[in-house]
Amino acid sequence: MKEVVNISNHSKALQGLNLLTKNNDFLLLFLGRLVSNTGSAIFFISILWVTVSKLGGAATVSFILMASAIPSIILSPFAGIWADRWKKKNILVVTDLISGGLLLFLGLFLNLKLFQVWVLFSTVFAIQVCSTIFSPALQSLIPSAVEDRSLSQANALISMTNNLSQLIGMAIGGVLISLVGLRAVILLDGISFILSGISEMFIKAEDKKKEKRKLKGIFPDIKDGLKLIWSKVELKGLISLEAIVDFFGTTIFVFIPLLANDILKVGSSGLGFMQTMLGLGALLSTIILSFISEIERKYLLLSVAVVSSGLCLISIGLFTRYLSVLISLLVLGAALNLANINQTIILQRGTPAELRGRIFAFRSTVNSGIRLFSYGFAGIIASVLPLSNIFVAFGVIIGIIGFFYLLIPGQLQNRDYLEDKSR
Repeated sequence: MKEVVNISNHSKALQGLNLLTKNNDFLLLFLGRLVSNTGSAIFFISILWVTVSKLGGAATVSFILMASAIPSIILSPFAGIWADRWKKKNILVVTDLISGGLLLFLGLFLNLKLFQVWVLFSTVFAIQVCSTIFSPALQSLIPSAVEDRSLSQANALISMTNNLSQLIGMAIGGVLISLVGLRAVILLDGISFILSGISEMFIKAEDKKKEKRKLKGIFPDIKDGLKLIWSKVELKGLISLEAIVDFFGTTIFVFIPLLANDILKVGSSGLGFMQTMLGLGALLSTIILSFISEIERKYLLLSVAVVSSGLCLISIGLFTRYLSVLISLLVLGAALNLANINQTIILQRGTPAELRGRIFAFRSTVNSGIRLFSYGFAGIIASVLPLSNIFVAFGVIIGIIGFFYLLIPGQLQNRDYLEDKSR
């Protein structure tokens, strides 16, 4: 048995590649995500440029960003139920095709005199609705598309598509706009979604053991998901701790531009490089996870990753030199990504297949809501306290929260002990 578990380092490194070369369903998911996520990253830059160049005003930018945030908060609980009730592959295909069609419509509509902010708002809102419905279906389908022993590598590779596409999109988005024009870039993004939807049509995986059960109403189904979260220590603990870390950690996206402009004085190019380091750190961590065997002590890894994130924020607050900040952001991106991937794996394994969509949708709802409050809180506190002090204080809080992940295994043992004792 020991010989089976302790496979060679070479075969461990090939396990991630085997998912792409021998698992057609996962390969289709991977390529579809890579293509459409790259298009989305380019589209994000395009949206900002459209807003500034054609519509103008900070209020308009805020209005458009709100359009991208609201659907996730409102629709995520329902999206989870739909992911549990309907065929997940069909959800992926339909939402990607609709998103592609909307972007093609926006590209064709762009230069007409009728183009107004409501057209852009409506398009962004509708695309985010599709994204909100898409996400829990994807997270729920991954465990059905791969074997359990490959789940860590699968999640790391899917995460890699997000990180890699962000880096590619940030690198070429502005260049493409200047070379081929805004309309062509938006049309290209629409085509990327359609190609992704077409590739997903060939996915064969679905829930391996899907129990037939009498369908309830939507709200009783939401209640079932909440009951499961409340009854399982690991689900309740993980989602609660993640929400606290997100509240303080997400503020960095508000503080980084201020840090670049007010303290480091590095300008827009320096700011872009700082944001790239976060993405590069996340990408490096996904590459490492993709080609090593799964780390079994996940709660210890979660604790180390979150504590490391806190230390990175403290370092940014104490050592405000550009090079040290870049190194801290690189490590921070890697640590946050490691925490997210391992938490996703725990949730996937700890949730019954028929409720998995609801759990991931609830997680998305909590995180989206927390981030909206976090952005507002960041704006207020940045006007009151020095930025370096904020980084240190938030780093200390996140570091302390990181140690609480170590309490979850003990709670699980106590629960198992009480259950055994009651039998």
